[in-house]
Amino acid sequence: MIEGNLVIDATVHAFNFREDNLRQPFVSDVVRGLYHWVYNQLGPHDDPRYKITLEQFQNLFDHQPQVMEEVLFRESDVDVAAYHGVPMYGFFGDGSSPIHIAEAIQRRYPHRMMIYGGLSPWEEDPAAKVVSLIRDHHVAGLKLYPADIVEGELKRIRLDDEKRMYPLFELARNEGLKVIAMHKALPLGPITIDHYHMDDVEAALKTFPDITFEIVHGGLAFFDDTVRLLETYPNISINLEAAPCYAINHGQRFAEMMAPLIGSGAHDRIFFSTGATGVHPQPFLEAFWRFEMPRGYPALTPEIKIGILGANFARQHGLDVEELKRQCQADELGRANGRSEPWSWLRAQYAARAAA
Repeated sequence: MIEGNLVIDATVHAFNFREDNLRQPFVSDVVRGLYHWVYNQLGPHDDPRYKITLEQFQNLFDHQPQVMEEVLFRESDVDVAAYHGVPMYGFFGDGSSPIHIAEAIQRRYPHRMMIYGGLSPWEEDPAAKVVSLIRDHHVAGLKLYPADIVEGELKRIRLDDEKRMYPLFELARNEGLKVIAMHKALPLGPITIDHYHMDDVEAALKTFPDITFEIVHGGLAFFDDTVRLLETYPNISINLEAAPCYAINHGQRFAEMMAPLIGSGAHDRIFFSTGATGVHPQPFLEAFWRFEMPRGYPALTPEIKIGILGANFARQHGLDVEELKRQCQADELGRANGRSEPWSWLRAQYAARAAA
């Protein structure tokens, strides 16, 4: 919690970037190296506690799920997280963020960890996958990506695909699941930006008014389209994954991203999200809480910040904010005295290995 307010990081990942999990040659250098460089650039330049080496970054998965539990719940003010499975199976054997990592934490702290199951319509039996994710894994949402590589060919995935996607949405709805998250705006690898456009969202919003379509990385690009949809349809929400990371070193850019979203009047459907454990969430959480919009921009009031930091996401999933706060304060993590140092658990593992 930050000053008594619930904090939900609406997207966290495990990031399995190990060599044996890579399926495309460019992934090793472009994705792994670029991710590490970008995250270090976005973080606080004058605080080395929040920086980890490229080796540590690339081997984070070897220390999961413990490093995620430590970073989120012992080293930061995050109370609850939504773990997103990643269905990029043509890039990574397990998609890069397998949900068994989150399930291990969820078994220990069921009130702290929610799961979005990764789904690709190009899987062998995507309908069976939907049912299994909901019935066996009890996911809170499904997570889609706009593109994948299938048998060596780049395949686009669109929300308005009546043949491949609509039957899966209907099945999910019939199984009681009402949230579909789609990665947008932020290209991964050498894939053209048109794959990440918003032009497929409106038809899905109109066809499935009782499903909420959560746009992940919303606000990083395509501002006009995103705002128009927010203003028009009540069943769209915006997951800010990575956007809060700009609040430290690129405040003007962050203000420009937030202004149209807040100005839409739909600030109650916007969610704080960092993409941890690719980054350590604490400095970005603190920066967001302190951030003030420049003169002439829509105000980012304390009430709006409280909603974005956790209350909005809780409302989308029908969660009681006060009950979540009570549960988090009462568990082992909530009773601990103070936060641990950033990345301290991970650094201890490397120190122990070096001393052995």
